[in-house]
Amino acid sequence: MVDDRRAVSKVALSTAENNDAERNDQRGPRMRSTTHRTLTLLVGLLTAALLATSCSPPDETVDSGTAQVPAPEAGAIPVTVQQAYAPATVAQAPKRIAAMGVGDGDTLLALGVTPTTIAPFADPDQASAPWNAELLADSTPVVLPNVSGAFGDEIPKALATEPDLITAVGADPTRDQFDLLSKTAPTILRPAQFQPWQVPWEAQTRQIGTAVGLPELADRKVAETEQFLAGVREQNPQLAGKTAVVVTASPTGGVSIYGPGDGRGQTVAGYGLTFPPALQPSVTSGFYGELPAESLNLLDSADVVVAVDWEGSNDRLKANAAFNRLAVAQSGRVVYLPQEVGSAMSVPTVLTIPWVADQAVEPIAAAAGKA
Repeated sequence: MVDDRRAVSKVALSTAENNDAERNDQRGPRMRSTTHRTLTLLVGLLTAALLATSCSPPDETVDSGTAQVPAPEAGAIPVTVQQAYAPATVAQAPKRIAAMGVGDGDTLLALGVTPTTIAPFADPDQASAPWNAELLADSTPVVLPNVSGAFGDEIPKALATEPDLITAVGADPTRDQFDLLSKTAPTILRPAQFQPWQVPWEAQTRQIGTAVGLPELADRKVAETEQFLAGVREQNPQLAGKTAVVVTASPTGGVSIYGPGDGRGQTVAGYGLTFPPALQPSVTSGFYGELPAESLNLLDSADVVVAVDWEGSNDRLKANAAFNRLAVAQSGRVVYLPQEVGSAMSVPTVLTIPWVADQAVEPIAAAAGKA
């Protein structure tokens, strides 16, 4: 079986390269600061496409720590999961699950599954994070640090852990890459009705829960998180009816704005805030857009501006004279959040949502109270 997987990988990775670079153009915004990172990412994608033609799984199985999967719920396996590209059938209870989607590892951990691999957020760039460290404990999944930018490069690492189920809900593999992975194990993708990087956390949780044979537990995790967010809204009535936009400053004096479909937009929506209608036309790339320096005045349509840091971007924004002349800035309705919090906001999960709320709700509520 392992030899067959290696042979398949060498052929299919080569055929996937052309689509990989084309589709990954849309992944830059997911890596937080679009204007700052686009050129770097495009170069990386071209490199990844070249590497994908020659990479194949290592000769030996990678030590992925202690994989752990609870027994499935009664009648939950076998199951056919409806999704993008083609349905995936899980015929037997999985024992080794590779998480290839950003955020998928969090959801698996919340369901009691220790995956063989984990795709971390950009910050931190390791398996363990403040929101999952307790559940991860001493386990050491193989880290897949670049599924958002070069998915093909991470395939050999995942296959080397010999998974019998693969999740890539929080990723955007090409059809060729999906077909390659599916030859090794059932591969779970986003539900077809959602675009890449815009899967609501509730749908992501249920998709993965269904695949691993724990749909009822997934439903409970969703209900618990929804109850938590309801408590946030109840305890902060000043958020009701207010608008907010999440931004990251660009080096050119403008900002990247994240729409309501993006994880950052989903996060503040969970607090009861809505996206400013005047900014919707600026969301030109599905879930984000660029607001140039000469259009910063549009940010005054928001009751609250939440600036998430990426490699010093908040310092640039604080020093931006044009931004500081805006009414939203002069009235103290700008909230600056550190990079790690912004990264966790970008992919909300049942683990990150409570952790982010502990850092973000209080300053956002204070800013909304001034509107």
